[in-house]
Amino acid sequence: MIHKRKTSFRAALFIVLSTEMCLIGRSSAETIKIAGSGGALAVMQALGDAFGKKHPGTRVMIAPGLGSGGARRALLGGALDLAVTSKPGNAVERTEGTVPYRYGSAPFLVAVAQSNPVTNLSTRELVEIYGGTITSWPNGQRLRVILRPETEPDTEVLKSISSDMERALKAAHSREGMMLAVTEQDSAKGIETVPGAIGISGLASVLAEKRAMKGVSINGRPPSVKAIADGTYPWFKTYYLLTKREPSASSRLFLEFVLSPGGRQILSLFGHWLPEAQAAR
Repeated sequence: MIHKRKTSFRAALFIVLSTEMCLIGRSSAETIKIAGSGGALAVMQALGDAFGKKHPGTRVMIAPGLGSGGARRALLGGALDLAVTSKPGNAVERTEGTVPYRYGSAPFLVAVAQSNPVTNLSTRELVEIYGGTITSWPNGQRLRVILRPETEPDTEVLKSISSDMERALKAAHSREGMMLAVTEQDSAKGIETVPGAIGISGLASVLAEKRAMKGVSINGRPPSVKAIADGTYPWFKTYYLLTKREPSASSRLFLEFVLSPGGRQILSLFGHWLPEAQAAR
């Protein structure tokens, strides 16, 4: 849903623990509990499914609703085994009490519905769209901006396009009647279903969730894996798996799978650029 809401950490932690108890009641299989950045969870599920086929005695459980911050706290509190987070570009994930492992990067998207004929926007056009100067598409359809919270990594990437973009975003967040999507899934649903919508997302989640939306080029630069690898498209998110200082044996085994050739092949299918994965120390 697109509205202004915030799930409390306590409520989200209750969801994780309740789901865990239900799983324990149904199966004696060992469970690896993962939560975090919404844009990475579908990819984690695909990795978990492949891992489960190799290790049938271990189940990977993906818990929604925590977000990066809540997942970090749940990891440190013992309710999770791994947390997945994202940061803009080459930012390094550092959280006291955890060890971050960078497992890939994926293009950031300024996104529209697949049916929208627009394929490219200039930075000036983006500034005018978010600033409220451009209010319709070239075909006359009303343009609807879907915002993400100001502190979200996706918003931080959009701000980084230019200082004018940062000011336009601040103005957009102060205008009445704007649509706000709390999660990446809320944003994607809005982009798919709200006529004339434009918003932000990541290529990884669009591919993994099979969304009916597309990223537009910015200044003629396509949001592709090749383009972030060669530096021609500088807007992307970097993903990390966080472990505790002394992870369980099953958590370490899953992390090793994600960083293995088999795991990296799955990540490639979902739009990740894979420089040498390593602990971000």
